[in-house]
Amino acid sequence: MPTLEELREGFTLGNCEVMPHEGVIRRDGEVLRPEPQTWRVLMALAVRDGKLVTKEDLVREVWDGRAVADDPINRAIREVRKCFGDSAKAPTYLETLHKRGYRLLQKVEPLKREIKDRSATEISVPALRRWKLAAAVLAVSVIVILAVTQVRISPPPPVRSIAILPFENLSGRASDEYIVSGLKVALVQALHGMQDFVVKNGAVSYQMEPDEIATLLGVESVLIGTLQRSGDLLRVSYFISTDGQVEFSDSVEGMVSDLFSLQEKLATAVRANLGDDLTPALITGHRPGSEAYDSYMRGMYALEHRGEPGRLEEAIVLFQAAIERDRQYGPSYLALATAYALMPDYRALPLDEMNRMALAVIESGVSVDPVISNAAGAIYGFVYHKEKRWQEAEEAYRRAVGASVIDSNAFNWYSRMLSSVGRMDAALAQALRALELDPRSTVNNSRAAIAYTWLGDSEKAREYFVRANHLGAKGPTHMLAYAFLLSRDGDIELARNVATVGMELAGDDTSWIGPVFDAFADPQKIPAALAVLDTASASPQVQFTARTLFGDTDGAMEIARQLEQPGEVFEMDLLFVPELKAIRQHPDFMPLMERLGITEYWRQNACEFRDDRVVCDSR
Repeated sequence: MPTLEELREGFTLGNCEVMPHEGVIRRDGEVLRPEPQTWRVLMALAVRDGKLVTKEDLVREVWDGRAVADDPINRAIREVRKCFGDSAKAPTYLETLHKRGYRLLQKVEPLKREIKDRSATEISVPALRRWKLAAAVLAVSVIVILAVTQVRISPPPPVRSIAILPFENLSGRASDEYIVSGLKVALVQALHGMQDFVVKNGAVSYQMEPDEIATLLGVESVLIGTLQRSGDLLRVSYFISTDGQVEFSDSVEGMVSDLFSLQEKLATAVRANLGDDLTPALITGHRPGSEAYDSYMRGMYALEHRGEPGRLEEAIVLFQAAIERDRQYGPSYLALATAYALMPDYRALPLDEMNRMALAVIESGVSVDPVISNAAGAIYGFVYHKEKRWQEAEEAYRRAVGASVIDSNAFNWYSRMLSSVGRMDAALAQALRALELDPRSTVNNSRAAIAYTWLGDSEKAREYFVRANHLGAKGPTHMLAYAFLLSRDGDIELARNVATVGMELAGDDTSWIGPVFDAFADPQKIPAALAVLDTASASPQVQFTARTLFGDTDGAMEIARQLEQPGEVFEMDLLFVPELKAIRQHPDFMPLMERLGITEYWRQNACEFRDDRVVCDSR
């Protein structure tokens, strides 16, 4: 049977070409882009190459062992069949074995890739991966005493910018993904401390040569790395390519029980390669204990995947454990405060209580680790934003985005705050800065997609929605914004499907979807849609948007007045969306802006509402 590593490079199934790294399936000239969960189910089937895959196998591998009803599994299987134009009644690709599971009927054939005769400094990315795999296996078969080995192919280049691409988990163990992700994030943060140096956190789906990636990202060099595990020994290998040639090929080793030391070794080695022998800048002034740091890294991985059921709660437990094990490590407090601050948005918990908990945690963190003071501005900004203390939020966010080591969340949250007061261009700028730091972030790609949607740039919006969807975005705000974009572009049926999936995942009412989208397609059905909205338990976001679009501005304004309560009953950027101009023409719009404190914020920042948009003097 083919290995998972072989399959990731691409394979054929019947008359279809499947390219997991590109996120596409090519069938009869058509290019399909399945959702992440569909990919995971397909890969679980493909790696067994026709052998039985039970539902228990899928629950374990696709849903991480969490309790899952039959409906999500059945839906995922239907999506796999759709990709291949297959039928459940007369299957040619995927067969259901009653009460047993599923199996592929077509042979899985890994793509054969021709390797051209090249010098060592001109090896393609796939070839380099194969070379590194062999090198890693040989290296871990003999315990290496030196923690850092360095093979310098040429003198240090005058590199002033680099993109760090996703590290590859050569062991294929899903349980190690938090290590792969955490080491890369830590390396990016460490390189940000280099003076007059630009570092970009590369995305996951580039299938091109290193020089092409560098050109695409606007940098001089790229770094590609792998993680190999043998027992408790970890080996990180990487190469740095400039102008299409490998300038450095280095590796570091460490034990899984001391991830912080491994992170330090990696950052020190890379900075030395780039001609910087200073100690890497860290977000904290304290070296954490190994168990605390392991809990912290696991928590960060869960926080990154917070859109999945139970992940945010898991992150909180892990950050609490990290603090219990080491009360001097500031980043654990930052992360726990972030998780608390997000709970009202993701779990509808009381805003005041969660804000108090977030601020209490961050104040404790700053007291034991003052180095995190500037980074803590992101937490204060987020809380002040929710409390509609706009100017204080602005000042806190500016402090956070000016910190020596920056979390992309600071830019992302700052973007949300700016869009809440109608500064859409500035909001997009901050969203793009977040992407520069971490283009692989689901949240950052979703934020950029939404920002482009509200600015009316459908082409860019679609691009970032595709990226976010490929990375697993599935929150209701994301899905409804995507459905809004699709409806704007006339793709009503796909918009209907996207909205349905988003509401089902959130466990929300779906009874309004059919009538509302029918009315989008046929304005004569608007009265029927409004009648359904009168009785449906649709969210305020849905009610506000649909009623404004359907001409019920009084009903929409009644919902908008709920924004005077604590928190945001819906994303306030909707107040400034071009298609919802009718709400801004309502006689109570500007009085509402006054009551929300937004007009005062505009005055303090040399902004005014002019020609149906917020315009600010450049500063």
